[in-house]
This record gives sequence, structure tokens and C-alpha cells, in this order.
Amino acid sequence: MSCLIMLVLLLFLLNLASSDINPGWFSFNGYLDVEGGAAVDSNGLFKLTNSTSLKVGHIFYKNPIQFKNSKNGSVFSFSTTFIFAIGPEYGHGMAFVISPNKEILGALPIQYLGLFNETNNGDSSNHIVAVELDTVFSLDVNDTDDNHVGIDINSVNSVVSASAGYFIDEGKFISASLLSREPMQIWIEYNGIEKQLNVTLYPIKLSRPKTPLLSLKRDLSPYMYDSMYVGFSSSTGSLSATSSSHYILAWSFKMNGSADELDLSRLPKIPRHDNGGIKQLKKILAITLSFTGLTLVLVLVFGFVLLSRKQRFMEILEDWEVQFGPHRFSYKDLFKATKGFKKKEVLGRGVYRPNYARPK
Repeated sequence: MSCLIMLVLLLFLLNLASSDINPGWFSFNGYLDVEGGAAVDSNGLFKLTNSTSLKVGHIFYKNPIQFKNSKNGSVFSFSTTFIFAIGPEYGHGMAFVISPNKEILGALPIQYLGLFNETNNGDSSNHIVAVELDTVFSLDVNDTDDNHVGIDINSVNSVVSASAGYFIDEGKFISASLLSREPMQIWIEYNGIEKQLNVTLYPIKLSRPKTPLLSLKRDLSPYMYDSMYVGFSSSTGSLSATSSSHYILAWSFKMNGSADELDLSRLPKIPRHDNGGIKQLKKILAITLSFTGLTLVLVLVFGFVLLSRKQRFMEILEDWEVQFGPHRFSYKDLFKATKGFKKKEVLGRGVYRPNYARPK
């Protein structure tokens, strides 16, 4: 009897321990952990970072997901889609992340996208798989350009990457700006049988393209643990010109199947202006107005000095002098001739002496 009780208790504990593992699918909702510069507003809009420089933002689904088949250790098929918007200035970008932990310790902003740092970038012990949306060209991590999508494995040096855009049915490539601030949708799909990862990007006003932007033929099993966390990471740069807001408007995920379609009619609105941008604009206006005001004051003071100096030497002419012209030396001429009426320069007092008072 005691053995039976122990067995029931053990099964209960095992069930309790495994209850935190997600069954393999979810839609964008409140079961998310927000860290760093990330935040959520009352409308359900998730913002990974704002326009503050040198910021890292993380958003992860709170429970780990079983990615591997316990029998053979291979990664199951999975699918995810999300709608994002980036802008208005240059950020450094954002990434969809599959990570062993929700907290990525030691991760740096700028070109490391809040995923790695200069020491562990490329380290096989990271066990991180990501799809980056990069908006700054960083030569030291071999970026394609300043507007590209890349598949990253343990490093921001992408395994494969391409300029952002999409293919129409005729096979023509249409480029798309990640910094347009317009909502765009992305599909990330891994086929566990064919061992292939596909990435498709397109504006939400269009239908989903048939041809993916990126394809990587590689088994992800060696790079992932049995259970992993899924979410997003982003970073801003060191200058105000490399600082952006990164928004997630909708998201769904599913193991062993296609992720649920997103309802475009229920997307939250993107703010017209970012608070950080407004603060920066106010600061610029304050500096500009202060400089303009100082310049105006200096001009008025300079003008007053010139006017006072001119009035100091003005002569009042009598009526007869207006008709026949002045028959005396002006105060200005006398002032200059006597070097300011210095005693040693004045030859007489109270007597009109034109022969001696003439300026030299």
C-alpha cells in the first residue's frame, strides 16, 4: 500500500514538474516575460526598445517548449509568424530568438542585437538560433548591408543572409525597407524531416509570397537543447542617429504544424511619435531658440552702441547754417583734433581760434 502511495505521489510530482513545458503552440497574449528596454502598453503593443541609445530589449514566452524528439534527439518541425515595425531612425535591429534561457546574460546592444557580446560571439556553447532583421551595416560582423535578414547560429555573423525584400509570383525581387515604420510580416519555418529552415518576409498589405527570401539546409539538432525558450531581442546604437523603436504587433507559434494565421484587423496602432523622439526634438528646439535669442540680444546691444556713438557726435545746426553751411568746426572734428579734449592738446579756452583748432 505504501508503495502505491509513493508511486502516485511520484507521478503527481512529475506531472507538476512538466506542467511548465508548453505543449507546442500559442498565440500572442499576456503570457510573456519582458526585460530590459522592452515594454507593453495598454493597447497590447509590445515595444522591444525605444529611441534611447545603447539599449537591449527582450520579450520571451514564459514557458520553455519541447523542441526535440526524445527518441532520436532530432528537432521537430516548427513554424512561427509575427508582424513587426521598426523606425523611424536607424536602430541596430531585432531578432526572433530560440534560446536556452529567457535572460541572456552579458548580451550587448549595437551590432550584437542583445544576443551575444564580443567575447562569446561565435561560441558553440551559446546554443542560440535566431533570425535577425538588421538595419545597420557592421563590417566587423560581416553584414550584407544596412537592410538585411539573416539566419544566425551562435553568432551574429549570419550563416546566410539577404537584403530585405520579397519575391512576387513572376520571380521578380522587390526590395523592402525594414525602417519604413510600416508593419511587415515574417514566416520562419523549419522542416524537421528535410532539415531546412525557410524565412519569408513581406508587407502585410500583400499576400504571402510563395518563394522564401532565405533557405538554409541544415540540421538544427546539434545547436539546440530538448527544451528552449522562444522570443525576441533587439538593440539600439550608441548615437541618437542609431536609435530606433522596435514593435511586435502580433505573433503565433506552433510545433509540428503551421502557425495560426494572424488577424490583421485586430493589430494595435503604432504611436505616431515616440516619447524619446519628442524629448530629443524638444531638446533641439530649446538649444536652437536659446542660440537665436542670444544672437538677437547681441545684435540689439551692438546696434544701441553704434546709435549712441553716432548721436554723441551729432551737431545741431542753426537756421542760418542750414542755408549757408556751417562756419565752425564740428564737435567731432574738435574731439579728434584734441584727442578727446586733452589739456595738452587744447590751445585756448573760450576763444574761437580756427587756425589752431583745425585737425591735423
